[in-house]
Amino acid sequence: MVFLIAGASHTGKTALAQRLLKKYGFPCLSIDHLKMGLIRSGYTSLTPRSSDRDLTDYLWPIVQEMIKTAIENEQNLIVEGCYIPFDWEKDFAAEYR
Repeated sequence: MVFLIAGASHTGKTALAQRLLKKYGFPCLSIDHLKMGLIRSGYTSLTPRSSDRDLTDYLWPIVQEMIKTAIENEQNLIVEGCYIPFDWEKDFAAEYR
């Protein structure tokens, strides 16, 4: 099972993810951690002040493939962050939904 927790900044996404982590013990991916890792490592020219649209366009394809990999491997995962597009389902074929 994969949980996607999306929403605006400071709405409790991380708090909810932590509650699910405690309840189910599923691994959790914070897209903010991924973002900062890529920025700090120099793998992108984006910055924390880049637009949400630019960050989503850069991060979502990576996260999307990580989700597909978890599903293919029948692994559970919690993914949380504000860089999940609200039309995310269009990026997944029926077998992933």
